[in-house]
Amino acid sequence: MGLALKTLLQELEAQRAADPVGGAEIKLAVVRTLEVPLDLAACRELRVLAHVFNGEQSELAAAVLRAALQDMQEHLDDELDQLAHLARRSLDDCKS
Repeated sequence: MGLALKTLLQELEAQRAADPVGGAEIKLAVVRTLEVPLDLAACRELRVLAHVFNGEQSELAAAVLRAALQDMQEHLDDELDQLAHLARRSLDDCKS
């Protein structure tokens, strides 16, 4: 699990600890609209999460997808940095 997903889970757990009866409050800034088909297993897991954290299933799905995309972006940034470093080294080798 990546950092964004861990952070989301910690926030949800903190909300549940503060108010076990109240629903989870998730605030998301809309970046773009994304449609992802969910299989039956994913729907069941989201239903369980919604029940555990007293939140809306669709809001939890959006929050989980956003956190997963943030984690993917972080890995892409690292990989791009590595590729840029290798490209610089290759260019330096060509100049020598």
